[in-house]
Amino acid sequence: MPAGMDLEDQLAYCVGSLVANWANCESMFYGILACVVGKADTNIAATIWLSMKSTKARVDLALQLLNAVDVPQPLKDEILKCAEIFDGITRTRNFYCHSFYKVDPNTMNLAEIEAYSFDPRARTYRPHNKILNKATINELVETVRRATALNNALWKPVLELRELLKAQHLELPEPLPEFLRPK
Repeated sequence: MPAGMDLEDQLAYCVGSLVANWANCESMFYGILACVVGKADTNIAATIWLSMKSTKARVDLALQLLNAVDVPQPLKDEILKCAEIFDGITRTRNFYCHSFYKVDPNTMNLAEIEAYSFDPRARTYRPHNKILNKATINELVETVRRATALNNALWKPVLELRELLKAQHLELPEPLPEFLRPK
């Protein structure tokens, strides 16, 4: 975290870092799907990926298809573990990316972050609130660290999968620049 930032700037910095790290992880899961279904000089993987409505559905499909190919179980297990970690990171990312940001009417400083989730049993939406404080920033910093660690962890299995399935034509995302990595 750069020094001298107030809580609002820290929040913006953390959310931006989370989004960049998360997107890079998502790209690695696209890489897994592309290894399994992609053929050189076609858009099959991209068509499948983009036809799915949510990241969860995309990753779940990639995992289902991974089970349909001849890949050693330890590699599948490693990718599944990464997907579980990604799911938790995604929940945090979704909270901050799809929330309402409320200001204190007296100071006009950002004070609260509010998101809604649908409760199917009650057939209503329920609010989830977080007060902007140091604990909120710490939670975000930890999530950014987890996303960075996941991004680093995904490279090995994706490269191994690409080699096993002879999918060298698959272009992978660039590693995150050093300035986006937490210190």
